Amino acid sequence: MDYFQDKVAIITGAARGIGWATAEDLASRGANTVISDLREEDLSQAAAVLGAKGTVVMTQLSDVSVYEQCQALVKKTLDRFGRIDILVNNAGVSIVAEFAQTRPEVARKLMDVNLMGSIYMTMAALESVKKSRGHIIFVSSVSGIRAIPEGSMYSASKAAVRSLAESLRLELRPYGVHVGVIIPGFTTTDPRKTVMTGNGLPRPINRPPHDTPQGVAKAIVRLIERRERERVLTPLGKATAILQRISPALLDAILARRKLQN
Repeated sequence: MDYFQDKVAIITGAARGIGWATAEDLASRGANTVISDLREEDLSQAAAVLGAKGTVVMTQLSDVSVYEQCQALVKKTLDRFGRIDILVNNAGVSIVAEFAQTRPEVARKLMDVNLMGSIYMTMAALESVKKSRGHIIFVSSVSGIRAIPEGSMYSASKAAVRSLAESLRLELRPYGVHVGVIIPGFTTTDPRKTVMTGNGLPRPINRPPHDTPQGVAKAIVRLIERRERERVLTPLGKATAILQRISPALLDAILARRKLQN
């Protein structure tokens, strides 16, 4: 029997992208998936695709930056399935802007979603995951290992998520809970997806992808199955992590040169 058969998994930010691909992969392995997002139409379409494949799926409109909505998502999951085995904290937003051009309220919005959203969801689901000796997964980023120009807010939030996971991993070890972190690089995205500028307006994503949502999803599934602590994806991501460890000054010079060229 597949490890994921009849497991109950909550995936946030799951209407598209990495979250959707993760839900699809887990569902194909027999898991009961609970997908949440803020985009009602996209969420309904995602559920329809999963349902058409004969998998068990539940949806919930949810803003992870609001603790009460995280509690409601967990309660609805427990009312339906009676347990939570896997929580994938995937919901997130991004700002591409120099620090000096970023408004305080926009920075707050990003931190509320990326960091506080992961904290709130984990708080809400914690007791249930402890009972199942399950998994709490955080989606960080290579930018959380090494910050890049025009990515100060995003990088700070993803670095904080890694630190959160490190502490929780030790605190929850006596309960048999696995805490894992997936660290993707730039991935291909839905053409409709945007990031925020420093004033909160949307802008298209203009970056070379090094992975796909499906590739990241497969890595998340392996991370869970093998109960790994952390997995850095893509050759560029792995090279960045190594260089940051052995020669951060050299990496500074490389990033500064790329900034000047752009």
